[in-house]
Amino acid sequence: MLNEDKIKLMTKLAIYEQGEGKEAIKCNKYSKRDYVSLNMIKAAVVVTVAYILVVALCVLQRLEFFVKQLISIKLMNLGIKLLVIYVIVFIIYMLITYMVYSVKYIGMQEKNKGYSDNLKELYLMYKREEKNKSETKLGGNGTDDITFEY
Repeated sequence: MLNEDKIKLMTKLAIYEQGEGKEAIKCNKYSKRDYVSLNMIKAAVVVTVAYILVVALCVLQRLEFFVKQLISIKLMNLGIKLLVIYVIVFIIYMLITYMVYSVKYIGMQEKNKGYSDNLKELYLMYKREEKNKSETKLGGNGTDDITFEY
């Protein structure tokens, strides 16, 4: 016999697992510190590559100027300026990344709490169903009882 409540709950769980819960369930593998750290490492690589590309594009855009001024440009000062700008951009980006992924982790944990509660409810439904089946068999009302003729 089909239990509508069980089917609705299973459908709700499946939709969560296939949609927004896909990433949230993976998040359960990590502590908050590990999750945020992992994403900060990814962000550090991205910001570094992006900064290098932006600087390279700026240099290519003004390549003629740099070639003409190569002798008069103080490369050490330019390098220090670029490094200072990089460090500032890096720190700002890391702070933003930390805040975003901390909030995201907390949100995913709350969603997973609801998911976990639904899983517990489904488990209890199965247990009640199993208990009812075993009580039916013990009471002799089951359809698979064997009758003996004396």
